[in-house]
Amino acid sequence: MHFEKKRTPPLPPINMSRSHLLYSKLTNLLSSTLFDHIVYNFPSSSLKTIMGVFTFTNEYISPIPPARLFKALVLDSHNLIPKLMPQAVKSIDIIQGDGGAGTIKQINFVEGNQLSSIKNRMDELNEETFTYKYTIIDLEEKFESIVYEVKFEPTSEGGSKNKMTSTYYTMGDVELKEEDTKVGKERALGMYKVAEAYLLQNPEAYA
Repeated sequence: MHFEKKRTPPLPPINMSRSHLLYSKLTNLLSSTLFDHIVYNFPSSSLKTIMGVFTFTNEYISPIPPARLFKALVLDSHNLIPKLMPQAVKSIDIIQGDGGAGTIKQINFVEGNQLSSIKNRMDELNEETFTYKYTIIDLEEKFESIVYEVKFEPTSEGGSKNKMTSTYYTMGDVELKEEDTKVGKERALGMYKVAEAYLLQNPEAYA
């Protein structure tokens, strides 16, 4: 499998239906510094700590089938996300690899964010089970790395149940509190919600 930067057609004009209002609101919220004004309500969450390793798990239900979410958020995220979130994400560049395991993507944020960019390394990707795992690398201060494991499962209603497990590896004797994980979790899950709104508006996209 080979991933490359490619042209994608312009996004369709936004009307003022309820779903488009949600799309606009989420995009504006995500443009704020570090996205720290987004509030999520997940039915299942847990946090456990073992000698500098902190794991946080949450689940949410989406009306979008797993295959469409996987194509949009994983396989073509480097093209789609900057188009959906121009106020927050300037670009996503593949700086190493072909999109499979070992690929490194750099997310470049617009000016005004506390972070100018972050790098994600793809560790595992399975298009049949709709699962993938990636690591945020080259972190500073108290984190050695942050690992995300994501799985999309079909629901009987035709949507998907999405599970994300994030594992934080801290340096030294740093104590990590649950609120310290908020920014990273909201950034990742915020992208999910914006993409979900776009897919609801455009049922032919990534079908």
